[in-house]
Amino acid sequence: MTTTLTLTTPRAAHRTASLLPPAGATRWQATAHRTTYTDRPAALISDGTREVVAAFHSGHTTLSWARNGEGATYPIVAVPSNEPALIAREIMRSALPDLDTLHTLNRTAAAFLDDLRGQFAARGVRSNAWSAHGTGTTMRTWRRGRTLLSLETAHLHRPTLDLQYGDDGSGTLADFETLLPLFLPAAPRSPYKPLGDEITGGIPRRLYARFSHALMQQHALGALSFGNRVGPKGFIETPDYRARARDHSPIRALITGIGLDFLTSVLDQLTDPDA
Repeated sequence: MTTTLTLTTPRAAHRTASLLPPAGATRWQATAHRTTYTDRPAALISDGTREVVAAFHSGHTTLSWARNGEGATYPIVAVPSNEPALIAREIMRSALPDLDTLHTLNRTAAAFLDDLRGQFAARGVRSNAWSAHGTGTTMRTWRRGRTLLSLETAHLHRPTLDLQYGDDGSGTLADFETLLPLFLPAAPRSPYKPLGDEITGGIPRRLYARFSHALMQQHALGALSFGNRVGPKGFIETPDYRARARDHSPIRALITGIGLDFLTSVLDQLTDPDA
């Protein structure tokens, strides 16, 4: 007698799918799925073109998707939670930029920047836009409080954007510490990592102590980098890095590889001076 196991779609998968932005008229759906790397309950979350496999473990969720010519055959990132909002956030943060590039969606980052005009206007934020056709660069700038931010297309046909923070010297440590977590993976329950001698200088050590789960590394003149193989990556310059860290210490930063859908999900915090 042969027993056929019936797969059940985890409830958290349906909720996660409902939180993802649709591409056109097609909404995300979750269906039961059996992975090759775990026997835990899993689901295929798809909008008909883009697909992410979510496997639900005790206290965390692993995500996989097709990248670099390989199918979703192994977990790429782990979310330290089974909370649908955090799972959907990580899909937008790390998976969708990969999948958008793979499937070459019709909208480009340059067109998206132009579409942002209405979203800025709805929030009462004045922004400027221009294009440098010789370099293929499109940019939109605005102020968040006293700090200048700008979004730029590094490659017109790649659906990701780069964010420059405080490029005019107006960025401060305290303000940047409210902005940086928007782009980092969710912190684990116990994010503390011992602060050794590999990170030097007052400002870098303060940033590392608060955001060590972001895989930070220090470079010449105190600069810090963060990020992994997927999701946004960043480079933080701290001109006075050896000085004592103060809220008004100057900071400049460049964050690259920001997905279009993910940017929309954090736009309110990027434009709110009280964020």
